[in-house]
Amino acid sequence: MAEQGPSKRARREIEVKPFQQVDLAQFKLKDNGKGKNGHLAYPSIDGGPIRFHLTPSEWVRTPFGFDIDGKYEKPSFLGGKAPEKEGASECLSLRLEVPQEQADFLDKLDMTCKEAFLKIAEGKWNDIVTTNPVFKNFMCKIGVVLKGNDLTKIAIVLDGKVERGEGWVFIEPFYKRCNGFKNAEVKMSVKVRKLWNVAGKAGLVLEATQLVLKPAERPVEKDLFADDSELLA
Repeated sequence: MAEQGPSKRARREIEVKPFQQVDLAQFKLKDNGKGKNGHLAYPSIDGGPIRFHLTPSEWVRTPFGFDIDGKYEKPSFLGGKAPEKEGASECLSLRLEVPQEQADFLDKLDMTCKEAFLKIAEGKWNDIVTTNPVFKNFMCKIGVVLKGNDLTKIAIVLDGKVERGEGWVFIEPFYKRCNGFKNAEVKMSVKVRKLWNVAGKAGLVLEATQLVLKPAERPVEKDLFADDSELLA
């Protein structure tokens, strides 16, 4: 009987709880002192990154789709400069319109981190959630990792099928076809990637770990001249 090799070790799965079950009372902020650009601080819960399912029961909407004409530097896969650190994550942002319940949770997460950070450093805090007084909605920005380490796992629901993949190479063919995913419905799990602190300002960076996109159907004008017999009369 042939000798069997060692069995493959099962990969440990990380639990992602619905945002309602995240216990912010367990929040901790590790202080690593001053860095090159500002104070270095790492938010965590239970010793690891803060993760949560943002859309456990309903879809949310991204009114503007992916931002490829960003205010800041473009990622290298869109012709921008390659990051200094090889393999560093490169993202495009999605701005989501979120319901009141999710907005309240994100505000609470923001305030918890802000209060802890201001005990160790000074800085003007940038809020995660912004409110539009005209439309009376809540918006937040989430990064989608499309190159480098920790790529976002993406599923696209289109034409009665689910396409799955990772990276800009996967999503690019759908980008133009789906109008940049403007007004797409979204489901997403999120983690706090880091707390940034530069030039006297600070805030949290949120990153999608898993993302589902359901592109909006673009309306087509009714054809008024479809009947050839009327045109030939």
